[in-house]
Amino acid sequence: MYFTSGSLIRNLFRIQKETGLTKQQIVDKYIFMGGGGQCGPCRFGMYPQEYLKVVNEAGFKGFRILIFSADASDAPQPRGAALPIDLSFKVNLVLAAILADMLHVAECALRPYAKDRQHAMRVLDEAEKILLEAYRSPYHLIMVPRALRRVGRMFASVERHAVRLPLIFIAGEFFANLAHGDPNYDLRRFICDEGCEVIPGLFTQVILFDNYKRLQEARSGLMYARTRKERLRYTQMYFRQKISRAIVRKLFHEYREAVNPESFGGRLHIHDMDELTSVGAPYYHPHIFGGEGNLEIAEALYYADKVDGFISVKPFGCMPSSGVSDGVQFKVMSLHPNLNFLSIETSGDNDISILSRVSMLLFKAKQKVALERRAVEPARVSGGPDRTSSPIPVNTRFSESLGSVPSPSR
Repeated sequence: MYFTSGSLIRNLFRIQKETGLTKQQIVDKYIFMGGGGQCGPCRFGMYPQEYLKVVNEAGFKGFRILIFSADASDAPQPRGAALPIDLSFKVNLVLAAILADMLHVAECALRPYAKDRQHAMRVLDEAEKILLEAYRSPYHLIMVPRALRRVGRMFASVERHAVRLPLIFIAGEFFANLAHGDPNYDLRRFICDEGCEVIPGLFTQVILFDNYKRLQEARSGLMYARTRKERLRYTQMYFRQKISRAIVRKLFHEYREAVNPESFGGRLHIHDMDELTSVGAPYYHPHIFGGEGNLEIAEALYYADKVDGFISVKPFGCMPSSGVSDGVQFKVMSLHPNLNFLSIETSGDNDISILSRVSMLLFKAKQKVALERRAVEPARVSGGPDRTSSPIPVNTRFSESLGSVPSPSR
């Protein structure tokens, strides 16, 4: 809330300075539109009221704020709606999320390993421009795969160090987890610059998680429907969500094949939500949908023996995340004492304190990798296999949905 409010006010004053418009003219000509705000158990619609409060107190009285929740797509659209949430809108929104995920993965793969980091960052900037141009094309469904193949070759051309770096997975509240920049202290880039690799969270996975929640709602509705009308409604909802899931997975896998993340060491995989849910179900009921539900618990169990560090990040005061990270995760840690786990909260300040705690986790991860390296040295000397840069093993239950986890040295 505080990051969005601050960004909103800053941009209103920037518009005023750059255009010379009065505050009343800005109120008449501009709107703020965003998703979320009414959803979740911890705020109950407080966000829109806070946004209105800050814009009024900044002098933009009457400024229009349009907030649509995740449930908007299920509501019937009024005629002449300013934002028609139709099939085209939804497909393009998913496409944008997938493209953002691919750039995100590419940076996490290249930043810590690149021999020339500045060159790698320039390649990423150029790739973003190429994908944006393709996405804006009226024929973007044809142009985007071509652009992905091109940027995939660009990423593969970046020279990388063939070393085994500590592998860190970041989970937690969706905004704090997936943000790049101040909202989470630029956490992923900090970790990469400290000599570790990050397995990035994917917005596509969040979309599939939301889809899973709606499927469960539809199944429950069908089970307890009292009237024929209710049964018809939940039947339609069920098949809509099944079709939506198929479209998301098809787009993701087609574009993943086009960009070829294995060529540059990218870890671009999505979990099967039904299988992942079954992993966390014994510790967190899958139908408790506040916050991230049992997703973070399942990810911790899945990655417990596959990563060198696991970080849960959440906004200050987020009740669902605090209940998961500071509560149930301790049970997971008792079952997996070797899990290098850290739970942190983001706020508007205190970055030194937070990042120092992250540095301690990274130090322990580097120690673990150093011990592994020393353990395999005798095998290398005697002609045995070199496992210092071998891929991290993948749980066979997820082999179909995840594929192999590539080695950075590929």
